[in-house]
Amino acid sequence: MGSIKENTIKFKTYSDEYRDNLVDIIFDAYSDFPEYGESSYKSAKKYINWLKNHSTLFDIVFDKNKPVAFLVVDGNWISSYTGEKVGEIHELAIRKDYWGKGLGKTLMDRALNHLKSLGLKKAGLWVGEKNKRAIEFYKKYGFKPVRKYNQWLRMERSL
Repeated sequence: MGSIKENTIKFKTYSDEYRDNLVDIIFDAYSDFPEYGESSYKSAKKYINWLKNHSTLFDIVFDKNKPVAFLVVDGNWISSYTGEKVGEIHELAIRKDYWGKGLGKTLMDRALNHLKSLGLKKAGLWVGEKNKRAIEFYKKYGFKPVRKYNQWLRMERSL
């Protein structure tokens, strides 16, 4: 599959009118590993509301006016392990039919640039331990595994 055409992609800041679209993206993006996603439509809507309240960047990606991905980053996150302020990438979710087209790179660059602009020194995220594709993607960006909690792998990198 080819790359996405830059001129068809638009970013919009989250608003509640798109919540149902994001729920659909979550269920699609996590369909290979449903244990890492949300168990119901209701819990997914609650999760979106939680993300809204824990973000300094919440972007939705549109391709030809259709929501296809979203990114949620929190520049005010305090690590429960170290007590330090870190830039947390809470969610980077892409519809499966958009995988492999460069959208993940675009979103990760956007996330890291946002955190650097806030003067943060470290970025972190949690990923499902069986999600090898995502783990390898994050490693390409310098994220390294630092701990495990149940089925989740904590990855961090310096900014």
